[in-house]
Amino acid sequence: MRASTYLTMLLIVLVAGAAGWLAQRYPVTADWSAGHRNSLTAASQRVIDALGDGPIDFTAYIYPGPQRADVRQQLARYTRALPRIHLHFADPARHPATVRKLGIGRDGAVVVHYHGRRQTLTDYSEASVTNALQRLSPGGTKWIVFVTGHGERDPGAKATAGYSKLAGALDHQGLKVRQVNLVKSGAIPDNTAVLVIASPQHDLLPGEVNMIRAYVKNGGNVLWADDPGPRYGLTPLAQDLGIHWLDGTLVYPDFRKLGTGSPAMALVANYPDTPITSNLQQITIFAFAGALSPLANSPWKSKAFLRSPTRSWLETGSLDRGSISFQPDHGDRAGPLTFGMALSRPKPGSRNTAGPGNRSPDQQRAVVVADSDFMDNGHLSDLGNRTLALAIFQWLAGRDAQIAVDVPKAPDAHLQMAPARLSSFWWVFVVGLPAALFGFGLARWWWRRRR
Repeated sequence: MRASTYLTMLLIVLVAGAAGWLAQRYPVTADWSAGHRNSLTAASQRVIDALGDGPIDFTAYIYPGPQRADVRQQLARYTRALPRIHLHFADPARHPATVRKLGIGRDGAVVVHYHGRRQTLTDYSEASVTNALQRLSPGGTKWIVFVTGHGERDPGAKATAGYSKLAGALDHQGLKVRQVNLVKSGAIPDNTAVLVIASPQHDLLPGEVNMIRAYVKNGGNVLWADDPGPRYGLTPLAQDLGIHWLDGTLVYPDFRKLGTGSPAMALVANYPDTPITSNLQQITIFAFAGALSPLANSPWKSKAFLRSPTRSWLETGSLDRGSISFQPDHGDRAGPLTFGMALSRPKPGSRNTAGPGNRSPDQQRAVVVADSDFMDNGHLSDLGNRTLALAIFQWLAGRDAQIAVDVPKAPDAHLQMAPARLSSFWWVFVVGLPAALFGFGLARWWWRRRR
């Protein structure tokens, strides 16, 4: 019996040691949190896949201490995802020259290296790390150039009608926003990835229009977001793109039921199957949008990615009157109507004849949206507008694998309760439970005294 006891104890020690060795050699983790917020989201996984082969190195210049454990835990979702992602720690005190060169402060930072490029991080959340990886994506820095000088939407303006929030979101995804005044510069920058024309309010000079048309003719990508009304000299550009702007404003008769406040607030819940909208599951909202139609015999291959609901129509009359109704005799057009079109064609000199979804670098792309409000500071955060806007720019910049990459927030990060429910919790845990424990103790003491 004594030998059996010793043997059992020895086997227990051996099994425990083997289990520990296996756990160190072959670690297995499971994420049971709601929304899997300790694992990489599908959006981040697409960014990593788009980077291609090669190691991704995270070098943390952080002093030894508890902060290293925090950084290791926050970056673990990346190191667990792929074996080619590595995390190294370096003591800033032993690398003073590197720390000064990178501008790293006393709190330390993490430097991400990939194929000779680097990004410095001081925020280690998934959104920040994934955005840094996007900026390291192949192809170098993409320039998003906004035409200015005619009252267009300003990417630097923080007012409601400005595009500063959009510019910040694009910068986080590695798309640098610039502005060009064609009168001052006399040319469109050579490294322009996407030229943006956002709702001019004054006529462009014929020479400016010719510069834009030449840019498009030579294979440049363009985004034209405009509102109902005059085209301010850009009608020739519309003909070059093979589109026709329809007269009128989209109206939505269910605005009172849905509480949008105006019949000119167009809501879109269903999208055609296009690369831009393939990952878009949210409703988008458009204020005072117009409508488009493709021209026949155009060299562009067009595909609608935004269409108004069936119950909508294109109102050609005034929206100021007390009540509006569909009047086809007065020029109104019944929905659904297209107000967002994706265009593609082979670049000049290319043999590529693929459609809008092709990822070939020889493909020229253009997007025309009959609304410029959905991307401004007042509407970008509404519903799915931000996701749609970023997807448009990613597609135009040729970054198909990163379309709709916007790391979502964890669904269980905050607990929100009604005031009545909070009051009931207060009575239960602050008053009821202590009183019950006190009463139980008092009853126990009384019962023992009687014995």
